[in-house]
Amino acid sequence: MLKPFLEYNFYMKWIRSQEQSLPDISQSVLTIGNYDGVHLGHRKLLAELVKTAKAKKVDSVVCTFRPHPLEVIKPEQMIYRLFDYRDQSEVISGLGVDYLIEEKFTKELSLMSPGDFLDFYVMKYFKPIHLVVGYDFSFGNNRTGDFDFLKKYCGEKNIGLTQVKAEESHGQIISSTAIRKLIEHGDLTKANEYLGRKYYLRGPVRVGNQRGRTLNVPTANISPDIYFVPRKGVYFSRTYIEDKVYYSITNIGVNPTFENSDSIIKVETHIFDFDQDIYGQQIKVELDQFHRDEMKYSTVEMLKNQIQKDIEEARKYYNL
Repeated sequence: MLKPFLEYNFYMKWIRSQEQSLPDISQSVLTIGNYDGVHLGHRKLLAELVKTAKAKKVDSVVCTFRPHPLEVIKPEQMIYRLFDYRDQSEVISGLGVDYLIEEKFTKELSLMSPGDFLDFYVMKYFKPIHLVVGYDFSFGNNRTGDFDFLKKYCGEKNIGLTQVKAEESHGQIISSTAIRKLIEHGDLTKANEYLGRKYYLRGPVRVGNQRGRTLNVPTANISPDIYFVPRKGVYFSRTYIEDKVYYSITNIGVNPTFENSDSIIKVETHIFDFDQDIYGQQIKVELDQFHRDEMKYSTVEMLKNQIQKDIEEARKYYNL
């Protein structure tokens, strides 16, 4: 059973340091982390953050980094996010947080020692009277600042400190890494359980090869603002366009019947009973159920027949 979201907190301030100055915060309860996916483990920690801030009558502050620190420290390593950065803001805004700080991560920040990071960044800009961190939190140059270091520092500065234990499901720690693996295997049921919501892809509709029209199944082709790719294949899905939702079927893959095996990954959604021009619009495609792997067919006619079968199965799934 998915836990419902709270109403969005439209008073949350989303500060992107690449575009805006950091706010003048006199006191705060602070947490620092990547929060990709804002899954149930993250929400457990953020609930503790908000509760503590309310009790102390100060601002609750989430500090995260963009780009991901590893993109600066190990630029050769590809970083796979579950969702775009806007998603992070949208979900955190519904949890009662006062400030989301999206700090630009630089080489200079990466080289700071744990003590300098706390003295010249955390204390300078956020003036925390209490820190809330996760079970695996570490920071500073080469991540040498562990919880014991933080505990000693907070004790010397008379700053409160809470370490939130991991959230588990059936003995498995809920993490962004675990969720990515589930989605890579097409296990959306468990992934959605860990997320506390449905997994989705979002992006602008672009002009594709328009082969769908020749197959009598026109598709909206989207370009998500992330590098992570779910299991390639066909999904039963729901497509959100502005304030409306439509049932759909989505293919994620390389169109092997037509393309070379090294072709770019495409996200193509056939929206049922829909014929509007939506090129250039941002749409969201929510993946409900993995249906089958992508396959290469020897003839276009065989592919057309399979697509019609997939659509029939999707309509049954949604009781249409």
